[in-house]
Amino acid sequence: MKIAWINEFPSKPKEFLQYFKTQFKLSLEELSKLYYLTLKINSLSDSPIYKFLERTPPHIKFDEVGKREFILTLPMFTLRILFREHLDLRLVKALFLVLSKKLPKDFFKDCMPKHSIITSQDLIIELLTEEEKHFLPAHLKSKHLILLFQIRGSCEELLSLVPFLGILVIKNYSDYYGILTSFSISEFIIFSLNLKEKNLLKDEIEKLLEKVKTFYPDCFIEI
Repeated sequence: MKIAWINEFPSKPKEFLQYFKTQFKLSLEELSKLYYLTLKINSLSDSPIYKFLERTPPHIKFDEVGKREFILTLPMFTLRILFREHLDLRLVKALFLVLSKKLPKDFFKDCMPKHSIITSQDLIIELLTEEEKHFLPAHLKSKHLILLFQIRGSCEELLSLVPFLGILVIKNYSDYYGILTSFSISEFIIFSLNLKEKNLLKDEIEKLLEKVKTFYPDCFIEI
């Protein structure tokens, strides 16, 4: 079994789609599980935020960073669920109006609204770039900066790791089985501890931790 950090790929959404579609032969649904967005949200009232969180959308990372100012990170997979099932929420409507102008249309396949959307002006949403996320404070960066990994192994080996993983893609390629998955920096540290307890990938995990630490040393001080 082997694990590798995929840290060199296009960050722009259109190029990201093409890269992973070509290199890993992924479907749109699989791609949507790997592409994460981080948004800065300012709200003039608490209601849109509370109503959104009441629905407990899966796989989100959410922090209040100021008075009615929030950071939200989530995969496109979750956004597609929100657009299909929760478009009655003001925040989801605002997310759609902003992101539909910034992301490839492919991401919105099968989840486009049937009617035009009108939303109030009490929400301001900004999509953060990868560069901007690197300038977040360490405690936020360790939670909202997402790292992608590929794990190769036999079917049995990979299935043994599933309880320690969040959202993932499992592929059966011609010469190996592979998992593509993501972690925040803090999640990857927890995942590493779990693998060490099971005596799995011990040497490779140590090397990866050192590599991640080299890129983001401030996050390890916080953690």
